[in-house]
Amino acid sequence: MNISEKVITKINNVLMMNYEAEKIYLDASELVDDNEFKAFFSERGFERNEFSRALHKEITKLGAEPQSFDRLNRLSSRYHIIWKNMRPLLKKGNERELLDQVCSVIQWSIDNYNSLLQEINLSLSLCKLLVGQRDILHVTMNAIRANRTLAV
Repeated sequence: MNISEKVITKINNVLMMNYEAEKIYLDASELVDDNEFKAFFSERGFERNEFSRALHKEITKLGAEPQSFDRLNRLSSRYHIIWKNMRPLLKKGNERELLDQVCSVIQWSIDNYNSLLQEINLSLSLCKLLVGQRDILHVTMNAIRANRTLAV
């Protein structure tokens, strides 16, 4: 299958976004005091790591080179905005605002997945992977919103 450079760039951008989300979650798990939030952030970080591994394999399967983030020294402006907003909330104890920030990370991710899914000529395996990962994100966000609503 001949896949355009534009599509490969978009797939690599989703890979980068998952790397950044993983970093946000793992850093958050180290800063937050509450054990439930520690576990939640660790689980989300692991989940994003798994997403990245699967995307990496899919890019390779398409005959392209996955972007490497081993020595990443430049994160996106969106990452910095989210982290700047989230970091003070980790120690503050304001669960509602913290969960709003988590939902913004998830929505950022869903938007990136949807943008990629609009591309034509994606392989069936890539489409299935992207839809599956996006749906997991939706389930997580809906669970957060439902639990937050029940707590009010």
